[in-house]
Amino acid sequence: MAKVVAVAHEAKKDLDKLKKATDGLEAFMFKSLLQSMGGKKGLFPSKMPGGEIYRDMFESNMSEVLSARGTLGVSKSIYSKVEPMVIAQATQRFKKSTIEKKI
Repeated sequence: MAKVVAVAHEAKKDLDKLKKATDGLEAFMFKSLLQSMGGKKGLFPSKMPGGEIYRDMFESNMSEVLSARGTLGVSKSIYSKVEPMVIAQATQRFKKSTIEKKI
């Protein structure tokens, strides 16, 4: 039982990093999609000073919100494919550290 807890603790940090990375990838994909939908002028064409900055901020925030909701499902799909590998790596690191402690 203690072994399972130790491996879970070892894998937690890596799984959190994986989740952040996959969410970031999905957000990037959404931002690219939003930018291409708006063309050169973007979704909010504005000739006001700072309009380009506002548009970029809007696209960034919108892409993060849509990604957090899992709208495309890209993050979830990649996470579910890579998660077993992360857990296996954590298990290997745990076994290696246990063997090194014995020596």
